Amino acid sequence: MTSVIARLLPTLAGLLATTGLVAHAWAAGVPKPVQLAPDVYAVFGATGEAAPVNHGVTGNLGILVGPDGVILVDTGTSARHARQLLADIRDMTGKPVVLAINTHQAPAFVFGNGTLRSAGVPILAHQDTDALINQRCSRCLALLNSALGAQEMEGTEVVRPTQTLAESASITAGGRTIDLLYYGPSSAPGSIAVYDRKSGVLFGGGMVSIDRIPDAKDADIGQWRAALSSLQALGAAQVVPGEGPASHPSRLAELSDYLARLESAVEAAFARRVSLGDAAAAAPVPAFRHWAQYDNMHRKNVEARYLRLEKAGLEAR
Repeated sequence: MTSVIARLLPTLAGLLATTGLVAHAWAAGVPKPVQLAPDVYAVFGATGEAAPVNHGVTGNLGILVGPDGVILVDTGTSARHARQLLADIRDMTGKPVVLAINTHQAPAFVFGNGTLRSAGVPILAHQDTDALINQRCSRCLALLNSALGAQEMEGTEVVRPTQTLAESASITAGGRTIDLLYYGPSSAPGSIAVYDRKSGVLFGGGMVSIDRIPDAKDADIGQWRAALSSLQALGAAQVVPGEGPASHPSRLAELSDYLARLESAVEAAFARRVSLGDAAAAAPVPAFRHWAQYDNMHRKNVEARYLRLEKAGLEAR
């Protein structure tokens, strides 16, 4: 028996070493936290679509370190991603995560919820975001499994927030006070932003996308633009968008401009009775062609807005 174990030891050691190398390689391929201010970090995702090359990490996350613990703004794309986040936070701070926040429902921001729940971390979101997670995320998870593969998404499940809010609130967690800002249905029902007063850093979540065309399928564009004006009026030192680089708050006006041009272009195409299939070509916004995902996401935005106009027309008859 002893001789059998002795013969197996090199094989077992090799397997363990290989597993460690694979885990290290995976961790090396995902973005690490970047310090923005004392005790404030962001993790910047890729601006493309979820794919094996980026591990599906296509959204920006926030880390706020208080005297007694850490607040995590959004939870990442998968259980694997969330485990890496927790390991990075532990290595950086030596403090526990005491609260996680889902700023909105998009997959790159909520599929680490299961890992956080297993670690005993409360997860907070707006009640409408909770409802969207419940309605949509099973399908979103299936799509991510298809796009990224079962190994990438292993252990990932749909987990709803453990706490919800209905309106803006100021809260303290881990000894750090933050403002949760809700302006009604804007980029999507339940979208909130997180403002850290001490540093002046604003995490915009789904309400803010810079240098990348936003997803406007669920948007109330009028309320969204009003929310962007309110966010700009905060006088934040810098804004971390849900997608794109950390920026000066003045750049929120660029996003508002895109939304205004989108709405105007679609209304003009609809008035000309352009077909849905031709709508994207008939409603370009050339000033934003250089933003990431223009060809793909702008087309989707045009079609979503067009269908809303079509539905409103039918309902008015």
